[in-house]
Amino acid sequence: MKTSFLMLLLFVLQSANAQDSINDIPLKSVKTHTQFFSLSPISKKVDKVNGLVFGVGHVENRSISNQTINGLNIEANPAPAVGAFMAFLTIMELPNIIKKNKVPDSLKNSDDYLKIHNLEHTPHLKINGINFSTGCFFTTTSMNGLNISAGNKFNDFNGLSITALGTIADKQNGIAIGIYNANNALLGSTIGVFNQSYNLKGLHIGFINQARNNRGLQVGILNKSNSKGLQLGLWNVNNKRSMPFINW
Repeated sequence: MKTSFLMLLLFVLQSANAQDSINDIPLKSVKTHTQFFSLSPISKKVDKVNGLVFGVGHVENRSISNQTINGLNIEANPAPAVGAFMAFLTIMELPNIIKKNKVPDSLKNSDDYLKIHNLEHTPHLKINGINFSTGCFFTTTSMNGLNISAGNKFNDFNGLSITALGTIADKQNGIAIGIYNANNALLGSTIGVFNQSYNLKGLHIGFINQARNNRGLQVGILNKSNSKGLQLGLWNVNNKRSMPFINW
């Protein structure tokens, strides 16, 4: 009887240890693979797609650190419908919003003024090719290629972005066309109604252009810069002077 009890106890302890070992396996140990086609959001078991991705978009997934798409990404993202409704409400309340949210001079002179703060999410999605979507990404994304969408935010973007609303990026090399384009570092050009750069080393073309550090060219109706830089427009403002037509 005692022998049977000891054997049963030993079996239970071994089972518990085995279960603990399974639970201690890190998420990165999940075996991943590459495939030609995938629905989105992409499964955590897929780290690379060489071909086509189709679905409703990409979201945060802590179970995998990186995913890459080499080819075509097509999304029917529901986010633009919500964004359009919020934009409508914002336009209706725009006068009150401007009055309540006037930027103080102390903030304008701070190093953080006009800087875009990116939130780090996993997986870090990288697209090499074409992105055709109705919406935006809900995870950290870098892209090389052609983006055609309602609007999007990138960590890094290299290529051509054509959007209805605009393109927001940390580092952008290339061309962005949209209503509102914003970035922390621009080496390229943005074309839109309102263009904003923290560090401008390229070209702004729009109705209103704003930059903190301007080492490029701004062409528009109103050009504003917290530093020197060449400006061509009806009214040009920098940290030295305000002039019509041309400023530097």
